Amino acid sequence: MKLLYLNEHLSCLNYQMNSDVGFSCQQLEENEVYRIDNSRSSCTLFMIEGEVIFDLGKYKGLRILQNQMVFIPQGIGTRMKSIIGSRCMLLFWDKNVSVCDKLFLGSLSVRGKEQTADNFILPIRKSLVKVLNSVGTYLEARLLCKHMHLLKQQELLLVLKGFYTKKELSAFFSASTGIRRHFEKFVMENYKRVNSVKEFADLYYVSERSFSRKFHSSFGESPYKWMQRKKAEQMLDMISDPELSFQEISDKLGFSSPSQFTAYCRRIYGISPSKLREKNKRINRFL
Repeated sequence: MKLLYLNEHLSCLNYQMNSDVGFSCQQLEENEVYRIDNSRSSCTLFMIEGEVIFDLGKYKGLRILQNQMVFIPQGIGTRMKSIIGSRCMLLFWDKNVSVCDKLFLGSLSVRGKEQTADNFILPIRKSLVKVLNSVGTYLEARLLCKHMHLLKQQELLLVLKGFYTKKELSAFFSASTGIRRHFEKFVMENYKRVNSVKEFADLYYVSERSFSRKFHSSFGESPYKWMQRKKAEQMLDMISDPELSFQEISDKLGFSSPSQFTAYCRRIYGISPSKLREKNKRINRFL
């Protein structure tokens, strides 16, 4: 279908050739590898034709068949490989959803046992096929108004609410909850092993930028601020241990020299390590 008045659409401020949110189509050749960049928003993959295998966080080798869909949380780098010639549609979610939709999504909290991969892969039902077909028509005609993307996202949510059970949708979105718990566990188990945000990101095999976004989403603050706070807490615990020398503490916390360690202690606690140790010793006498 040919789009009328194309130049008028192209000149409109709401016309989006490239955007971090909205719908897009991807055609894959047999054995083609494709990486989904969802560093800025969560994504849903709809398999229109064909079959792919991909990894989603801790879930490896997921097989997504024609007329199936899966939710991919923000910041979870996804690499997929097409088994045969395939066509998929991606929705990068716009967070500007209505209050009604926010309340509905908030009601889908995941409780009980952890979900399996089979539970959060859902079929694309006829009512949803109609929505995706109309989106495909608009994309092919290059009707790329941002209002189209947002309206179709709202229509998709309406179909999910109307033709899928809450149990199905809780499982569908559970990947976000499960992976977030997995990420938080990773952070708590490894933060003492690294001395910078870059080292943390390298350990998680993502870019520093993607790691920072994911960290802020899970912990509500930047990884640098969080790590500095944890470092200060860890330093205080070590200083309180009289059997640890200041040289040992400096080395374990990754300071380049004892003088840098002392300067950091003064900046955080306002006094030198020796005075802080003496202060804690006096406090402990009264406990």
